[in-house]
Amino acid sequence: MAVEQTSTISWYLRMFSYLLMICGLFGLAVGGVVIYGALADGAGATTGLPLSAFVLGIAAAVANGITIAAGVLGRAASRNPGRVAALRSLALAGVVASVFGLGLRYATGGQLPTSLIFNLLLMAICVVIAGNLGKSVQ
Repeated sequence: MAVEQTSTISWYLRMFSYLLMICGLFGLAVGGVVIYGALADGAGATTGLPLSAFVLGIAAAVANGITIAAGVLGRAASRNPGRVAALRSLALAGVVASVFGLGLRYATGGQLPTSLIFNLLLMAICVVIAGNLGKSVQ
């Protein structure tokens, strides 16, 4: 029964890893566009909060870079359960990066972006899946 449960969890981790990679790539592109918009053509002189947009772009780029790395590591961990501890650590780093980005965004006077909130949710789910796989392997 444990082997069947492990293979099911591994399959879910593999599919979730693909979702992480796709969402991470999309979020990385959005972060790049936001950074460009904050710095391009004298946007700082015409808008009131260019720092807020710049912080959002940097936070989104960092958090989504971690999301892509978690997706790649999750794909590897679905085949080799020995890498589950590294995946869980990376997913926790993604949670911390998302919370840090949300705090910076709030501190600079911007509204809370749904992209970082969604990334936080994805990383929290990844922590749970990695924890379940780690428990089923033991």
